[in-house]
Amino acid sequence: MPRSVSQYLQLSFLLVCLLSCGNPSKQQADESPTDSVTLEQNQHLSVEQASSTHQDTELQALVQQSKQVLEKQLIEGATIYNADHELQKDPFTMVELKAFAFEAKNILWNNGQLEWDNEDFAHTIKEIFGVSIPVDSSTAYIYVNLFDPCYSKPSYHRNDGIDHHGLFIIKPENFISDFYYLPEIIDYRNDYPEIAEKEARFPDRFTGAAKATKVHIEKWMDLENRHDEYSLSKRRQHNRIRLLYRNRFLLGKDNSCLNWLLQNDAFFMESLVKKFGWTNNDKLLYWVITQSPLEIGRPDNFGSLFWRKDCSGKVKIHANTFKLLQKHYAPDAEPKIRQVLGHMAEYLDYMMGGGAYSKRTRPDITREQQLEIVANMVYFAEQYKYKKLDNGLRWSDLRMMGRLRYYLSLTENAQESKMLKAQNYFGLPKFKAWWDAADYDEYYIDGEWNGPWGRDNEPLTEQEWRKK
Repeated sequence: MPRSVSQYLQLSFLLVCLLSCGNPSKQQADESPTDSVTLEQNQHLSVEQASSTHQDTELQALVQQSKQVLEKQLIEGATIYNADHELQKDPFTMVELKAFAFEAKNILWNNGQLEWDNEDFAHTIKEIFGVSIPVDSSTAYIYVNLFDPCYSKPSYHRNDGIDHHGLFIIKPENFISDFYYLPEIIDYRNDYPEIAEKEARFPDRFTGAAKATKVHIEKWMDLENRHDEYSLSKRRQHNRIRLLYRNRFLLGKDNSCLNWLLQNDAFFMESLVKKFGWTNNDKLLYWVITQSPLEIGRPDNFGSLFWRKDCSGKVKIHANTFKLLQKHYAPDAEPKIRQVLGHMAEYLDYMMGGGAYSKRTRPDITREQQLEIVANMVYFAEQYKYKKLDNGLRWSDLRMMGRLRYYLSLTENAQESKMLKAQNYFGLPKFKAWWDAADYDEYYIDGEWNGPWGRDNEPLTEQEWRKK
């Protein structure tokens, strides 16, 4: 049935089915998302019937805009390529973005996503993305760069995960989404058949401006008929679910959507924690921690679990990460949690320029900010030196406070040593007591770094060292 104006009149019908995200079964988790979730389809009056009934010229204009945009996108095709490789399409226009917003809002509404209050929406956007938006009903399309949240210049290219990766905060409809071409989110052959039937007659190639090269056009209809990973119908279903679940999870605080998002939208979900510092959901945070071991080639990836520098240059320590780890860390915790303390020790080496990291460029932050970060990590890890198993062994022998004492004893770090005391150990309650008690550990770590310890030269015990 063709797409109609009446389907957009939100008070003119009852919702037929409210989609529940639900936790997928094991079978569903192994299947593609198109097999496990069904979205509500549209069944409404024709445009002519609706126009005579409602006389809503604004909605008619929006439908006409969608038709014009759809025809443009069908002419341009899904992808373009020459004899050698795929080419980048021209940037999409603001009209295309508005048409997408119109169709996306209809998808959300038809599947139970009701309107979000302006103030609640603005508060949630500020909390998660750090972006301030007006609380009125003004129109806005605010771009958020998932690679670099502080780079605010909009990108009007479809996300490719390489050069372009971002989303739009869309008002007054009050939702967030990547941009999609209309064939990627609507069943255009069913919704706009009079436009779709023209597609077969549109050219499948054109002459490029550079060197008069032949450029081939892959049509959307060709992807529609595929049954492999490039199937447009499967991609469309995936995009619609992602649109719905992102908004339900973030705006509606619906945790039942989380499993699907972790399985099918991993980059975005990690970005919430690592790029934007949103650590308010324990299940998401736990998952991100277990997916982020320290790798020598990119230690900042691990560090992003614990801190973030915002766009004004301030450093925010992620207290929720430490709280979650304290809740779950134990000698019998799962391996991905147990390894975190060892990775903290290695991250301390990175931040202080020790060992394998002596020639690595460290984060672009002040020395005081760097010291505050490592002080918090060391303080967290040091508590496990004082916890013991039933057999008397410590939960941790990493001697983290001794490691920091060793680094700050070096001549090049004299400034940080004075800074730590001047900042009153950053207000961490037991820090000074543990710091003073770690003098033996400093001696021990000094020997580890500078080579005297070995079979023929074992370190003194703490009791022997204190007597000497």
